[in-house]
Formats: sequence, C-alpha cells, structure tokens
Amino acid sequence: MELHRCGLKVGEHTVEIVRNDTDYAMRALVHLALHRDEEPVAAKVLARAEDIPVDFAYKLLRSLTKAGLTESHMGVHGGFALARRPEDITLLEVVEDIQGPVLVRRCLLGKEDACPRYPSCPVSAKLVGLQDTIVEFMSSMTLAEVLEAINPSDGTVTQ
Repeated sequence: MELHRCGLKVGEHTVEIVRNDTDYAMRALVHLALHRDEEPVAAKVLARAEDIPVDFAYKLLRSLTKAGLTESHMGVHGGFALARRPEDITLLEVVEDIQGPVLVRRCLLGKEDACPRYPSCPVSAKLVGLQDTIVEFMSSMTLAEVLEAINPSDGTVTQ
C-alpha cells in the first residue's frame, strides 16, 4: 500500500479526482507546450519522454486532437502540437475530455432518475458547493500555470 505525502494510505478505497489517464494527458500537453517552438512531436517520442505506454499515448493524442487541444500533422515531419496557447487550455477541459464531466456524486446531476431524494436532500445541497469549488479550481488552472512550476535551467519542478 502506498503512503500519500499527507500521511494517508492510498489503497483500494481511495477516490482519485484526476485519474492516471488524465495525468498522462496533462504530461503530454506539458511536453508539447515545452516543444511548441519546434516541429511537431511524434507520439512515440512523446510517449518515451513522458513514460506513457505508446499505444495509450496514441489514444490520448487522438482524443486531445478531437477535443481541439492538440493538432495532428501528417508526413515525414509529422506529429502532434498544441492547437492553442497554453494560457487557453484549462485543467477542466483536459479532465472533461479524458474522464468526462466532473461529478462529486451522481445525485448532483439534478435528475430525478439519478436520485429521487435530490430536491430535498441536505447532503446533496452541501456537495453542490464542493463540486462547484472543484470545477472552479480546474477551470481556472491553465497549462501555462503548470509550466510555471518547471525550472527552465534544469527542468526540475517546484512544488
């Protein structure tokens, strides 16, 4: 069992808001952003550099391209590049593209078929606030902000 930095054990009952596939997608976008002034990056090169399984990198890049976050270039010097500036790509867009909508609890869909108690449930009323906070945070965090954590001289990351 893995120990989280705050001392909690990370195990089978852990809830991850940002799943591994979204983490891979963010790492891919960071890599493309760091190389945005160069030729497009081949999926295999990106996968190797970011420790992403190659087949999975292709799948993620196709999804990110379909979502308009990356663009695909064909030919000898083909590969992938950011479709927009890092300032214009948010964590929320990546999460929603890879994982789907952010949802703390199904009942927050606001539909009777998701939870017949929703209109009068005090728990749901409080969870809406949590969901709104998460969505607001994710929509305000840009790829550019993630890049600011990287030391340009040696590539290390500041926490």
